[in-house]
Order: sequence, then C-alpha cells, then structure tokens
Amino acid sequence: MQYVSAQHQVVAFDGPDALAFLQSQLTNDVAALAIGAWQWQGYCNAKGRLHATFALVRSDDNRFLAIVHQSTAAFLVKRLTMFRLRSKLTIEVEKNVSVQHHFSPPSTERDTLATLSLGHGRWVTIETLDQLQHTSALPDEIIRWETIGAEAMQPEILAETNEKFVPQMLGWDVVTPGGGVSFSKGCYPGQEVVARAHYRGAVKRELVRVTLPEMPACAPGAEIERSDGSVIEIVNAVRAPAGWLALAVAPIALATAL
Repeated sequence: MQYVSAQHQVVAFDGPDALAFLQSQLTNDVAALAIGAWQWQGYCNAKGRLHATFALVRSDDNRFLAIVHQSTAAFLVKRLTMFRLRSKLTIEVEKNVSVQHHFSPPSTERDTLATLSLGHGRWVTIETLDQLQHTSALPDEIIRWETIGAEAMQPEILAETNEKFVPQMLGWDVVTPGGGVSFSKGCYPGQEVVARAHYRGAVKRELVRVTLPEMPACAPGAEIERSDGSVIEIVNAVRAPAGWLALAVAPIALATAL
C-alpha cells in the first residue's frame, strides 16, 4: 500500500558548496553521507531550538534532497537562504517531484530519485511526477502512517512547534534509525546549547508517548495542564480508538508516570 504525501515537500540543495553549507547549518554530520544514503537532520536557531526536523538524502556529490513537512518548507528555504551569503548553491522547493509513503518495500523496478527505509514498517520514495502511481491518500492511511511514527518515537517539527524544543527534548539525538545529532561534527547554529545539554544533562524535559481523551486542545503546539499542575506540550497527535495518540514533551520526573 502506498500514497502520495500531501504533508511533505522536497527541498533541494544543489551546487558545489552544498555539502560545506549544510555541514555548517545542520545538527547531523552531512559529510558522513555517502551518495544514495540518508540521515535524520535538524535545523536550530542560535538558542538550540529546532526550526525543523527532516530526512536528508545525498543524491550525488553536489546535490541533497530534504523531505520536509509542508508547514515548515517555505520557512526553511527562506531562513537558510539568508545565511547562504557567497556560498555557491541553490536552495529551493522542488516543484516537479513528490513524496510517496509506503507500508512495504517499494519495488526495485520503480524509477525513483531516492528510497528511504524509516524502519518500523515505513518507507519513503522521492519520485518525479510522471512516475507517481497514486495521487491521493485515504484518511485511514494517513492515520496508520502517523500512528506508526508515534509508536516508533519519530517526532516531527511543524510550524506550530517551531523554536519550542531543543533536540534532546524530542529524543532527536537517539531517534531511530541512526540518530539526528552529531556531537563531533563541529559548529552549527545552537551547537553550544545542544552540546551543553548533552554533556551536562541540562535538559529537564523529554519526549513521551501518551494516549489522551478526546479534547480540542490536542494539536501540535498545544500545552495541556495536568491535575498536578504540570504541563505537557504536544509535538504530534493522531486520532486513536479512544481519543488521541500523541508525542509530547513532559518533565522528566513526570514522564515515567505517563
């Protein structure tokens, strides 16, 4: 089963300085990427708070493709372009490709630009528009996709949660497969904050998976106050049989009780 994702866009970084530029901006080690491989990435502000999370594919020596939530794609392009300065690369949303979600391994006979195995029974392909076999998704398929992502503890920053969390609050340093933060690659925006949180244990909140009753406030960016006065912040939420299944950031002391 497969469907085209209306929730994601592809941002392309193309040019002789693409590698060096991305290495200086993103949380993971872009230089370690082989052609055809992919890794989780984050992009932070100077305070170490995430603007976006995404999967980054190296399609050739000078070209990288990022699968970005559509609510953050335009912002990511605009923000990174501000810091491009004299670097020789283009940064733009690809108009002639689309992201396709799969619940089984894609056929090797398909002419795809990239294939990513996210683990836990989810695959993603980037395909040109003339290669697409399905053009829409049923609501149940979207719920299934997002439920698997929540159960796998694979969070995603949306526009509503821009600049709310440092990577460790989301477990982004240990997200599977492979983790989304390198602590040896060198500088990037917010690197000192992220490194300090790693080495000194400064983060007091962490990602949890919770089932919540039906409530209008259960949406990304919402803050839900519990009866004990503690607050959990919703990162992602998907409808479940008895309300909502959510990934949320909660105080570490509270997390074990949820």
